[in-house]
Amino acid sequence: MSVPAHSKLHYLVHASGPINGLVLFLAPPILKSFALQHGSVQLIWFIFSACIPSFFTNVMYWVDFAWPCGLAWIGLFVWWWTGVDDEYDTLRRKLICGAYLLHGARMGFGALVMIATGTWNWRVADLPRYQFQKIRVEQNGGSWNMLVMQKEILMQCMANSSILFLPCFLCAIDTTSDLSPVEIAGYATWILGWTLESVADGHKLAWSATPKEKRTAAFCNVGLWKYSRHPNYFGEWVAWNGLAIAAVHPMLRFGGEWGYGISGDVGKVGLSYMLLFISLSLYYCLSEWTGAVPAEYFSVQKRKGYDVYMQTTSMIIPWFVSAPGATVGGSGVVKRGRARSKPPKPTTNNNKRQTRTPSKGKKSQKSQARNDTPAYIRTISRTGRTATPSRKKMEALGFSPPPASAKVAGPTPRRSVRKRTINTPA
Repeated sequence: MSVPAHSKLHYLVHASGPINGLVLFLAPPILKSFALQHGSVQLIWFIFSACIPSFFTNVMYWVDFAWPCGLAWIGLFVWWWTGVDDEYDTLRRKLICGAYLLHGARMGFGALVMIATGTWNWRVADLPRYQFQKIRVEQNGGSWNMLVMQKEILMQCMANSSILFLPCFLCAIDTTSDLSPVEIAGYATWILGWTLESVADGHKLAWSATPKEKRTAAFCNVGLWKYSRHPNYFGEWVAWNGLAIAAVHPMLRFGGEWGYGISGDVGKVGLSYMLLFISLSLYYCLSEWTGAVPAEYFSVQKRKGYDVYMQTTSMIIPWFVSAPGATVGGSGVVKRGRARSKPPKPTTNNNKRQTRTPSKGKKSQKSQARNDTPAYIRTISRTGRTATPSRKKMEALGFSPPPASAKVAGPTPRRSVRKRTINTPA
């Protein structure tokens, strides 16, 4: 089974990477200095928590522990970096650093439990999302080796070091005392997304603890999973949108001298693009790169009825359940496949000759007629010209010939001649 082709969002996200790097390169010294120091911390963390374990175990799921813990590192590092000046001791700094710490710690703790309990066992196999990555690389003519695995791990390290830290940094260095309505809306959106993700994970854990004989399907379709095939990814995406929204006003108030004579307004356009890129890149990651598409590639093969579930339920954004084969709203994607109907009954051709096989224990009409025929008729003449022997042959054999007007019933004449021995009366 071949993997799906990349969407246009894949090429947009990969083409935007150099733009984000250029914005950080031209940024004011305070942002550039923080990005370099924080990037070094993230690199050291990923090397020891993901790269080295992956090298010795030949699996990639270590990055599922390193990445969320890296988010917690963002909150801790920003708190420490801005703590040298009392001017930065604001409610906004506490809110944003606390959000990053709570966001990363929840997922990091969950990954640690999976590893400690053996749910993720490197001796058995890697996670399905990384098995999918291997299939996709090999399908495109590449080779899945340790170098490719290390590159995939460091790409997630680069995400933490380049764009995902930006909302936390912009909010923490904003010394304005009061929160704007946009900031309040951003933090409320983050709370909503974080809650949705936690509730969705709780529904999945409750379903996993249910005995198999009591489950309604081979996959989780209860709670939020009834309206979305991946409601936890939706909550994650909403939470990051909330953090980006909360950083809009601090970004507009961000000052400093940009490099190479670039005005502050042009620089803010670049920062605005980076905040927008957070939403685009997270949706791409959660839907196509390491999220929904890789998981469903195996689910549709292993879980009975999952193909119908894909046709009736939205992939990311929760929506109402639709009929099989219909366009599912919410995600803006037309679901694959059509409604399955019962195949039409085969039509019989009345022009064809239909034969009946006699039932066991009963003789056919032809056999019955053959047995009812007198022995002297069945044994004398099989020439194909007549079924009645001549009177002379009958008299010579000692039989009394029937009257000339009598009709003798007998089998249909055959073309082949068969001779049989006739037992004449004594």
